[in-house]
Amino acid sequence: MDISKYKKVLSKYATGITVVTKKNKNSLITGITVNSFVSISLKPAYISWSLDKTASSYKKFNNLKFFNIHILSAKQTNVSNYFSSKNEAKKNSIIMKNLLKYNLAELNCKTIKKINIGDHLFFVGKVLNFKLKNEKKPLIYFASKYKKLV
Repeated sequence: MDISKYKKVLSKYATGITVVTKKNKNSLITGITVNSFVSISLKPAYISWSLDKTASSYKKFNNLKFFNIHILSAKQTNVSNYFSSKNEAKKNSIIMKNLLKYNLAELNCKTIKKINIGDHLFFVGKVLNFKLKNEKKPLIYFASKYKKLV
């Protein structure tokens, strides 16, 4: 299979953008930009997302027990870019304030299952708590570019 063509086919499916975060021992927040987020059950409230096994942050996330999902708004392209290239931020940094202030919603989750499948680690998480925010427009990813709803 031609992987580059396959990736191009998959890029035609528009997705939202999330950042998955966890706290670490040094009072830093470790995060990764993820567009594989999906709700898989309402009762109980389960979500899923996947992590590329070759990702630089794989070692930081593969044993994840608790995590947060931040659904990004159209105002957060810089947050998505930051967590897709760098993985940690101080709690009071500008990037963290932007992540927390402008997201559409936040979900606090507990990992209940991990599945090794292909070149990814698939996480299933139980939603423990959530916050719905006032921002209205999502950050969209389509054809390998950020898009905004008009």
